[in-house]
Amino acid sequence: MSLIRVLMIALLFIGCKKEQVNPTADNEIIVQYQQSASKKIIGKDWKVTFLSIKENSLCPPNSECIWQGRLVVDLEINQEEIELGLGDLTSNTETELVNEVVISGVTITFSEAHDYTETAKTKVVLSFD
Repeated sequence: MSLIRVLMIALLFIGCKKEQVNPTADNEIIVQYQQSASKKIIGKDWKVTFLSIKENSLCPPNSECIWQGRLVVDLEINQEEIELGLGDLTSNTETELVNEVVISGVTITFSEAHDYTETAKTKVVLSFD
């Protein structure tokens, strides 16, 4: 085989190589329903456990909804149980729904939800600032 053919084949394989992309930024943790995730952020070790979904009324993807809905989850962050919401957090309930909490001087925000139409696959993304 000529050198040119070898180089062309090598270039084809290099072009097909999949990059492994980190699904979160350095200041984020993504955790799946009823699982835990740990990461060192801002010089501190964080462990997040996704305990339960209290409410899931978010508008499904590729749908037109009158109300965007909301996702309310129970999490355990470094052994502290927290309830956070995403979406429309105005509520008639006795407790006010929030999107962020401060623990040890770090603001933790519920920033995204993935695969939320199927409970067992639901993942939440938390940002730490």
